[in-house]
Amino acid sequence: VTLTTAAQTNITSLGTLSALTVDDVAIDGKVVTMTGSSSDTAVFTAGTNGTLSIVTTDDSAAAANITITADGTFEADGTTVTLDSSGDIRLDSDDGQIIFRDNGSDWGLIKHSSNDIIFENKTADKDITFRGDDGGSNIDALVLDMSAAGAATFNDKVVATELDISGDTDIDGTAN
Repeated sequence: VTLTTAAQTNITSLGTLSALTVDDVAIDGKVVTMTGSSSDTAVFTAGTNGTLSIVTTDDSAAAANITITADGTFEADGTTVTLDSSGDIRLDSDDGQIIFRDNGSDWGLIKHSSNDIIFENKTADKDITFRGDDGGSNIDALVLDMSAAGAATFNDKVVATELDISGDTDIDGTAN
C-alpha cells in the first residue's frame, strides 16, 4: 500500500502497514482491543457517563500488568480514587517518604530513616491521635500533644511490664 501525504478519507491495507502518522484519532465505537502475542490483550472500553475500563489479559494469567511511566508527575484526578487489590497494595518511594496532602499542603508524613519508621504531623502544634471503635463508639485511645513536646494522654490505663521514669513523678489520685 502506497499512501500519499494528501488527506485520505478511507485507508484499507491488505498487507502490513508499517507506519501511519495521524494527528487526531476519533473512534466511533466504545471498545478498542489490542492483541500482543497469542491471546494477550489490552481492552479499552468507554462506558456511560465518561467511564473508562482498561482490562489486560495474559495468556498464562500471570503477568497482565499495566505500567505507566512519566518523566515527571503522574496524577490521578477524581472525586474519589480507590486502590482495590485482591493482593497487597505497595507504596514504593525511592526516597523513603510517603507524604499526605490536602489541597496542596502537606499535613502528614511517613518516612524510613536509618531503618526506623517515622510518623510525622507536618502542621505546627497539631496532635497525632490514635482513634478506634470501642463497642460501637469512637474513642481517642492515645493523643500525642505536639504543642506540649509530645505529651501522651491515654484514654485509660497504661499496661507495662516495666516502667522506668526519669525526672519528676506526679501522681494525682491513689497509688497502688
